Amino acid sequence: MTRRTPLSLLLLLAPLFVAGCGGEETVEPDPGPHDLTGSYTLVSFSSDLLTGGQAVGPPAVSGDFTLRQTGVNGDEATGTMEINLVLPPGGPFERVADTGTYKNRTDGSWEQVAAGLLGQATGTFTMVNGMLTVIATEPALAASTTVWQRR
Repeated sequence: MTRRTPLSLLLLLAPLFVAGCGGEETVEPDPGPHDLTGSYTLVSFSSDLLTGGQAVGPPAVSGDFTLRQTGVNGDEATGTMEINLVLPPGGPFERVADTGTYKNRTDGSWEQVAAGLLGQATGTFTMVNGMLTVIATEPALAASTTVWQRR
């Protein structure tokens, strides 16, 4: 039988002791709402009222969208927005230029209050790889889907 010294026993048991220690989990903070601040270029636009529900992109439509986050409160971000859309000719509106405020939340909900023609709208948004999609669902006349590419 081999006689072990206290040092050799300590070296044999050290990995077991170290593995059993610690045990603390790293807790990641809940992510806050997306910071959508930036300038965007229109990729596509669809609206039952303005495009008959068809998605239309450049050159038939074009536009810019600028968002500036001004605050965060819990799961909600707020900010200002500027939008410029050039829509297909012959419709009820050929150009929409508006400013206002927006809110986006961690649950994907979207709310905007514009000063002019756009008025108030609610819906959802997604942001994937610099592509912002806003789907306005209420009120029915404002129902639309816009897809924007961050510049």
